[in-house]
Amino acid sequence: MRSSLEREIARLRPAVETLSRALHRRAELSLEEFESARLLTRFLKREGFKIRRGAGGLRTAFIARKRLGRGGARVAFLAEYDALPGLGHACGHNLIGAASAGAGAALARALRGMPGEIVIVGTPAEETIGGKVLMTERGVFRGVDCALMFHPSTENRVYTTSLACHSLQVTFHGRAAHAVSSPEKGINALDALIRLFIDLHRLRHRLPREVRMPGVIIEGGKRANIVPDLAVGRFTLRARDLPTLSRVERRFREAVRAAARGTGAGSSIRSLDHPYAEMVTNRVLADLFKKELRRLGRRTVDAPRKKMGSLDMGNVSQVVPSIHPYVAIAPHSVPLHSRDFARLAGGPRGRAGLRVATRSLAMVGMEVMSDHDTLQRARREFDAFRKGVSRSRG
Repeated sequence: MRSSLEREIARLRPAVETLSRALHRRAELSLEEFESARLLTRFLKREGFKIRRGAGGLRTAFIARKRLGRGGARVAFLAEYDALPGLGHACGHNLIGAASAGAGAALARALRGMPGEIVIVGTPAEETIGGKVLMTERGVFRGVDCALMFHPSTENRVYTTSLACHSLQVTFHGRAAHAVSSPEKGINALDALIRLFIDLHRLRHRLPREVRMPGVIIEGGKRANIVPDLAVGRFTLRARDLPTLSRVERRFREAVRAAARGTGAGSSIRSLDHPYAEMVTNRVLADLFKKELRRLGRRTVDAPRKKMGSLDMGNVSQVVPSIHPYVAIAPHSVPLHSRDFARLAGGPRGRAGLRVATRSLAMVGMEVMSDHDTLQRARREFDAFRKGVSRSRG
């Protein structure tokens, strides 16, 4: 079975690399990935997958299904394909989309007639609204036995962690007046926003070390001789998990109210996205991916991450056993979200990472679909995690 899958991966390799290059050239922004979604679904339709567009109410999302035989596991490969403004595929999402499509197609060829179903889920807007967050809330992953994807990086890592995250916009409303001749007749909304920044800096020292609350000023007045009657800031709150994030957000909202009271301004808070959950890596599945990386001569970094961001895959990992491993395509000196990383994602190093990821994802899928014990162990680990969450939140 393994040799059969390896042959199908090799046969599909030219088409998968062509798909990756086409996605790289398109480089469409979040929620505008119409052509990218079309490229992926056209490839999958040729491989016999049934396509449903607009999954989860997102116009550039899709679900591609191929039933192999009755019963068995339902394995999902998740494809990302949105790019960054002015940078193109500086996060390598062209490789993610192509690898998931290629792994699913190769597995469907190799396991033809066996029990199970392969699902490719097109998940747009990872860089902005977090498409997977909405798709999870709307039941897209209901009935899936495991969810697999990879991400290009500067290191090989299979045990992925991330921070829970929520972005908020704060608006202070004041009263305009002449800033020199009659400032006492005004209420300075910018003073309230600046006070909030100062208070948040002090608050950080009384919160867990990993908590982050970066912010930027979007609006703070028009001219220096007018007391600003409107000030707007945007903040991203991050914490180790959703319960901690909830407590941080409560303290943040208290700080906003205090800044408003201290200056006489009015205040309002608006959510900019849906909260991202922390990533929970299923170690049974991650160990399988790691074994494949070792077969291909790739050594992994297993030490805990000292610095991390947030992933919309975290929300998927809360409802189904999941992995989000990293495969190196660039040296450590090249940061993600840079033009250099975008260039590598479209070049030979990107294609080398694509081959590694496609093969490793497909092999993990094969183990899950062909070995009932593997799936049961992954489920037991996931069930234990869910029980722990219920206890901590109950």
